Amino acid sequence: MIDNYLTLRRHNIEVRYIEGDEASAEETFIVLKEALVFLSKYFCIRDLFPPIRAILVLNRSEYDHIVINLLGVDIEIPSNPARIAQPQKTDIVFLSPSAYKDHSIYEYNLDEYRRLVFHELTHVFEEYLTPDIETTPRWWSEGLAACLAGQWRYEDEFRQPVLKGIKEKRIPDIEIIRASTQLCYEWGWTIVMFIERTYGTEIILRIVKECNNGNVLGIISADLKNFEKRWKKWLLESWENSANFA
Repeated sequence: MIDNYLTLRRHNIEVRYIEGDEASAEETFIVLKEALVFLSKYFCIRDLFPPIRAILVLNRSEYDHIVINLLGVDIEIPSNPARIAQPQKTDIVFLSPSAYKDHSIYEYNLDEYRRLVFHELTHVFEEYLTPDIETTPRWWSEGLAACLAGQWRYEDEFRQPVLKGIKEKRIPDIEIIRASTQLCYEWGWTIVMFIERTYGTEIILRIVKECNNGNVLGIISADLKNFEKRWKKWLLESWENSANFA
């Protein structure tokens, strides 16, 4: 399926790419290497992480073909042009930055691409560590990835809805966030950040490694109503003291 792809392989990272896309392959490798070091330390992984493979594709139809037939992930055909990355176990398929102009809704930005790669590798780590990734709430997975990748700090699609909601004192309830894919991306990271800053990084690790039924708050023995009240209060205070939210 990818026999005609070239291979960039160093240590336990492999990037497969089409001839002519060497620059994107090299950049992807560099970010994967940096993210691998950070995430291994963050999640306290002392042994060598399993081999990671990234596959860079140059058009939408190839992206769909490889995601469905190699990763075994069921997506719509043709896939939404907003889809540019898909992880599964230790593989990640990326629409190459070289293909953004014709095959995605995005304009290529190096810093945003680096954060995207970091985001997707976070999903790989979570799937590797968690007892049952299928039960993990979307708000938690996307929130964790956006939080660790730093997308919340720089990218409008993560940051602006939250800042607007805080400013207008219109913060959605957690149950509403859970029910909306878009809100999971926009607000999930704030819940993850609140947990980390309130309970510590060790609780993040416990949730990732122990939560096997989707009940994230159960790991911290938190009542939803009380937790939600404290989370909203923290968000409003963070707006007033912007240093906490930068």
